[in-house]
Amino acid sequence: MNRTGIALLVATLALGLSLSAVAAPVPTPITVYQGWNMIGFPTVPLAPGPADVFSTYGDQGMTGGDAVEYNLFRYDPIARSLRPWNLDAAGWGNILIGDGYWLYRTDAASATFSYQGVDVSGDHWLSLPRAGWTLVGYPNNTPTSVNYEDLLVTNGIVTKSIVDAIDEGWLSETAFNYNNAARSLQPIGVDAVRTTLEKNKGYWFYTYQDNLALIVPGA
Repeated sequence: MNRTGIALLVATLALGLSLSAVAAPVPTPITVYQGWNMIGFPTVPLAPGPADVFSTYGDQGMTGGDAVEYNLFRYDPIARSLRPWNLDAAGWGNILIGDGYWLYRTDAASATFSYQGVDVSGDHWLSLPRAGWTLVGYPNNTPTSVNYEDLLVTNGIVTKSIVDAIDEGWLSETAFNYNNAARSLQPIGVDAVRTTLEKNKGYWFYTYQDNLALIVPGA
């Protein structure tokens, strides 16, 4: 292993030890309702596989059965398509903080599932890799919400406030989350009815150029 590889390994181990020493796992509950839910995960799951994260989901759990195998979706912004999860979904990946997900619940009663996760404070950089739609998840456990106008956007060279990035033509002036009660998308923006991004929710952002990142301020 060369010196660069050794340095990277040491840094990675140090970061892992630092997180394990400082950040104790916390129970992370998320409530979902009948129909479509657009959700995000506010802590890093200790066991990030979908079947583990949703292990307390009860009769609508992600542990098998024809009725539940295709209830969870992630969006691939490169392929511009939704990808369903099931027990045989090779390459679907783990549940990630900062990603948004669609979850469909068939049962009329609401359900709260809970997983053990690590609360990672600080600013989060969420990739907006390709022009078009990207589904992100609000990545903070604390604070539980952030003002839309406090978001930042970077192209890797220049970082702008989201208002300036919109004026520059980098992305659309509004994002969207899903209102389960109204069964409709709801605009989020500086001048929209909703002006904050909130814990446990997912959001659509539309960009007009590739290789941007959304910076969500943390505690």
